[in-house]
Order: sequence, then structure tokens, then C-alpha cells
Amino acid sequence: MMKSKIPFILIIDDSDVTRASLTRVFDEYNCKTESCEDGLFGIQKALEKKPDVMILDILMPNLDGIKTLQIKKVIDDLKNIPVIILSGNVNKSNMFAAMENGADKVLIKPFNVDELIGAVNELLGYKLEQKISADYQSIDFKDDVVSELQKIFINSFVSQKKIIVDSVNRRDKNKLRVVCHQIKGVGKTVGLPEVTDICRNLEFNLTSDKVDWNFIIKQCEKMFSLIPKTQMELKGEN
Repeated sequence: MMKSKIPFILIIDDSDVTRASLTRVFDEYNCKTESCEDGLFGIQKALEKKPDVMILDILMPNLDGIKTLQIKKVIDDLKNIPVIILSGNVNKSNMFAAMENGADKVLIKPFNVDELIGAVNELLGYKLEQKISADYQSIDFKDDVVSELQKIFINSFVSQKKIIVDSVNRRDKNKLRVVCHQIKGVGKTVGLPEVTDICRNLEFNLTSDKVDWNFIIKQCEKMFSLIPKTQMELKGEN
């Protein structure tokens, strides 16, 4: 049976594109949404607004998704709010930690809309009604939606590019791995699947004890060439 109230979804994710794309999707399903960039602000927002469902990323600055779950489960006003983990960093250890600390569902970025809405329906106990009959599938948004999300991505990439350049020039693999993870999770969503593939390759290489920085630079150059209004400022091994 449908509830009379409009479902309220709280989105906690540090990616501008993910927040924008999730907001767009839930708007098509007659949901109210608010979003936060950090787990601490998410906890505060949840206490104020009492959402019906929380969508939570794992890898975030300040307070990550696992720590957010640990705090949430000991707060009486929040512990019964269902949580969907939505992350590009879902390995076995993270999945186990998420479920152990109270996550109800774990989904992988880039997300599939039908899978996401199905999980929300299950947690709500009723089926969300879609405004229009368009068949959305992960990155299969209408051209204008993809264009809108791509603009958001490019704007946010300005600061991410500076982090990439600085991390490569300083050979800071940890900082570079974090930003690559963030970009990987949204590349396909904004119609740039090659960027997702590049970031996946970079993440894998950066886990090695001996990082091939020439390979890293070439991959970054390729990624920059795929993203409009981006220039290269990286230093080789010379």
C-alpha cells in the first residue's frame, strides 16, 4: 500500500555528480531529497530531518561511510533508519564492514537505476511511482540530463585536476588514489566511460609497491584529453 507522504531520501556523498544524478533520479520518482558531502553533516541532517532512507558513500573525507554507520547505530533517533551503501569501493572487507555496522543494502557505482529504486522500494515497504515512463538505466539518461551532469563534473574536475597534478608531481600515490576513486565512480554516469576505465587502471597500478609513474602520467594525459577544457601539467621521471 502506498503511503500518503512524500518519501524523503538523504544522500551523503562527496561527489557533486553523484549527488546531482541521485537527486535527478529520485525527483523522477516523486521523492524529496537533500544531500551532504560528509558523514558528519549527514548525521546532523538526519537528526534534523529524519529521512525515510539514507544513501551513503564509503570513501569520503573527514567522516567516511563506515564510521558514519558506527555513529548512526548508537543514536536512538537514527538507528532504525535504513541505509543503502552506494560506492565504487565495494570489496569484500568493505561490504562486510558495512553490513556489520548496519547497512541494509550495498550497491556498486556506477549505479543501475532499476536496482537502486528496487532497493529503496524494499526498504520503504511500498513501490515508488515514477513521474514519466522513460526507461532510465544507469547512464542511459536523456541527452540533456547527461549534458547537465557532465557540466557539473567538468566544473568539479577543475579542483580535482589540481589535486591530480600536484599528487603526480609529488609522487603522492595515496592522495592520487583517492581522487581517482572519486572520478571512477561517476565517469560512466556523465557519459565518459573511458574515464572510469582509466581511473580503474590507475587505482590498480597505485596499489603496487613499485608504482610505474611513467604509466601513471600517460594515463592521466589520456584522461585529461577526454575531459573538455583540461590541460596537462605533469612531470616525467627526468
